[in-house]
Amino acid sequence: MQSFSLSHYVVYCSIWMVAIPEQNLPSPHWQIFIEDQKMVTQMKANSRTFGKQKSSSQPLKFLSYAFLVLIVIFLYYVIGSSLHFSIDSDSQTLVSWVEMNSTTPNSKTKTFISQLRDSVNFLPGIDLSSSSSSSDESETWVFFNQKGEAIENNDSSARKTFFSKLRDSVNFLPRIDLSSSISSSSLPASRQLAKGKHELKALITKLQNSVTFLPLKDLRFKKTAMEGHTWFMSSLNDTYEENEAEYLYFPSENSNGRLLCIKATTRVDGMNNSYALAWPESLPKSAKILKGLSFISSTYYDFVNLWHGLSAFAPFVGWSMKHGCVKPTRWLFFVQGSPQNTTGSWLQKVMQGNFGDISIESFQEAGDVPCCFEKAQVMRHDLGHMGLNRKHEVYQQIRCNARSFCGIKPEGKGRDFNENGVPNIRITLLMRKGSRSFKDPQAVTEIFRKECAKVEGCILEVSQSEDLSFCDQVKVLTYTDILASTHGAQMTNMIFMDQNSTVMECFPKGWLEFAGIGQYAHHWLAAQSGMKHPDAYWETLDKIECPRPKGAPSCFNFYKNGQVDHNETFFAEWIKSVLKDVKYNKEKQDANNFAVCTCQ
Repeated sequence: MQSFSLSHYVVYCSIWMVAIPEQNLPSPHWQIFIEDQKMVTQMKANSRTFGKQKSSSQPLKFLSYAFLVLIVIFLYYVIGSSLHFSIDSDSQTLVSWVEMNSTTPNSKTKTFISQLRDSVNFLPGIDLSSSSSSSDESETWVFFNQKGEAIENNDSSARKTFFSKLRDSVNFLPRIDLSSSISSSSLPASRQLAKGKHELKALITKLQNSVTFLPLKDLRFKKTAMEGHTWFMSSLNDTYEENEAEYLYFPSENSNGRLLCIKATTRVDGMNNSYALAWPESLPKSAKILKGLSFISSTYYDFVNLWHGLSAFAPFVGWSMKHGCVKPTRWLFFVQGSPQNTTGSWLQKVMQGNFGDISIESFQEAGDVPCCFEKAQVMRHDLGHMGLNRKHEVYQQIRCNARSFCGIKPEGKGRDFNENGVPNIRITLLMRKGSRSFKDPQAVTEIFRKECAKVEGCILEVSQSEDLSFCDQVKVLTYTDILASTHGAQMTNMIFMDQNSTVMECFPKGWLEFAGIGQYAHHWLAAQSGMKHPDAYWETLDKIECPRPKGAPSCFNFYKNGQVDHNETFFAEWIKSVLKDVKYNKEKQDANNFAVCTCQ
């Protein structure tokens, strides 16, 4: 609301008399000013006539003008200061009417209207100037509703809510306002659109050309191929989560929303294969898009060996369990940067038991065209930093699903007693042929049979691993409390036993001295899957010695595939000790550890 004095009103009306013809006046109220205007005109005519008649009366004319000036001054300073009028909505209507109906608008009229518009002031609905003056809880805060009515509120929570909403209302605008650049252009809308499309296409082309492919295998990190800074996709850093194996996921915040693209043209040398990251809107030209989730596994070894293949597979089970039992659309396997189009049959069955039908991307049809993955999960450290309890859960899941896949109850054998109510202790002597087999398997079997007969409830079963199908192996080990075998891939089947079962492992001569960390592989697997691996037998009876200098690395290859001789006394005492411990534990425990499938 804007106020002005009577003097302003007089000026305002004067503008009306000058600018508006008589016939356009909106109401009779303004006839007063018409009459005044006529009166002034008549007075001017009379004064001219009077001047002609009495030209000698110039002093009187001067006094008359002076008297009129005094009257105007009096009205301006005395009467005008005591009367005020307010501009309301009718005044705005009036201004608009003046603009539309003024046939002879002059500069004064335009200036007046402009000044009148400029006098309108918009004030904030809430005055924050006093908000920082005091933080006293007793201070009274006044809010205003939409009608401008004051609302008193001393509730501090109301203030907090108010400032929270005020903060949330802050909107950040882009540094560059593209809309203004388009609207300000003098080009027609159609040409602006065409120009924008052309610029966008040029930008996408630049992004496509900026995609840089790097070698999948980086020889700078050969010594840490699967640990620390791995040589597979060496420029990318893993994501670490507590108790989980480290991994890479695309697209993600770490990849800035970019997809993983791989160009695999050879199976010989991973250095000739490459990878890159690209935004979905600017993928490399002619790239092949692979929809769905892809599981990508990299290992230094291979996926045919049971132990190595299982170690590379297990972390995907853990990741899937944590993310709603999600299943992949396809698998990709890399050995030292080279793609593999198959895995061992044993591993494939384990994978099917957990994820269903398996599709392996071999890149055979891609040629030199890069493949970009809509979603990709990459594991390159096996179980890596996964915690021990989490490993137990993962292998419990693998065990449970393998049993279900083979038509066996997931809980396994459950509580197992003989007719006298004594817990059964089932020993499986799992034989193998060829390298690292027993020299005299019949003699070893007889030792086990004698010792087993001495313990009530003990049951011995001898199986040849090569003669068992995958599901046969699962069934045999499901009903096993003690697994005895020579070192080899067949021992990986221990994961199908119930947790807290026992493993007895035998090594050929030379493994203790030359095998290095390889001799601990099944110790690690036993610990990861929740089994007990209390001791091992090391062959010392063989008289054949390595012909090379003692300690030479090649001596391990000399002993690696040798057969295992046995010491009857040692075997008998060893079996007796293991049976005693297992019997004690089975009598003590109320029930077996049943496998529970988290994902089925």
